[in-house]
Amino acid sequence: MSDTQPLPEPLAAGSHGAYRWLASRHDLDNLLKLCPNVVLGKYLAVTSIDSSYLSPSAEETSAGWESRRGIAYSPLVQSVEMLPRRGWDEWYVFAHPTDLGVSRLNSNILDPALKAGEVGVFVNYGFAFHPPERASLANLFWNQLDHIQPESYISDNDYLTFVTRDESLFASVTEALAHQAT
Repeated sequence: MSDTQPLPEPLAAGSHGAYRWLASRHDLDNLLKLCPNVVLGKYLAVTSIDSSYLSPSAEETSAGWESRRGIAYSPLVQSVEMLPRRGWDEWYVFAHPTDLGVSRLNSNILDPALKAGEVGVFVNYGFAFHPPERASLANLFWNQLDHIQPESYISDNDYLTFVTRDESLFASVTEALAHQAT
């Protein structure tokens, strides 16, 4: 079960197992500007960009981006400027390159139920933990996150959702976004 607690507006936060989460009215660009360490020196698996698949450009491919089974994978992130983003994006962040399996971007994540090796894309369903009525997919999300075990998860739709199991990273993001809100 998730604990939820309010933070200074526009944030809400909670936990699930080893993971801590926050939701905010900030966006992905703001997060990366304030806390580039959420991705620097790490690898991304991009399951959605602008509600679709990321097909790396020739420039991105030459920089090391790959696309497999509907999921784009970054090289080691050395600069936030190298990261494609357009809104309605969903990223999984890892310390090492990690293959997630097959994207279920264009199919209903509820029917049929997700199987091992399939990745549901939550950002396109308006998924967020805040406000609470947006969290209807939370159990399915947590099941998938517990299986994939990323360091962090980031989605950007009407709300920015940041989830991580790194306590110090969570604290720095929470502080930076809370200060930015005032």
